Amino acid sequence: MSPSQSPWPFMLIRRQFPIIVSYAMTINKSQGQSLQSVGLYLPKLVFSHCQLYVAASRVQSKKGLKILIHGKDGKPLKTTTNVVYKEVFQNL
Repeated sequence: MSPSQSPWPFMLIRRQFPIIVSYAMTINKSQGQSLQSVGLYLPKLVFSHCQLYVAASRVQSKKGLKILIHGKDGKPLKTTTNVVYKEVFQNL
């Protein structure tokens, strides 16, 4: 969109980018939800295997699940490490 007649000596041009309404929620907040599309962004290791399971199991089909994992150098990874702090279970 650019106006043909403008009082200024320069042309204003407006660009519109396609936008999709979306939202984000934590893994814990998603518990009990059933969603068509789920995107997981994992910039750090997942705290426990339960969190990863909850996050991945919220989607209704495998086709609707997208996971982005990257290492410290910013390169995409195909796996993540399951982090379990055994100290938490010592007093049980």
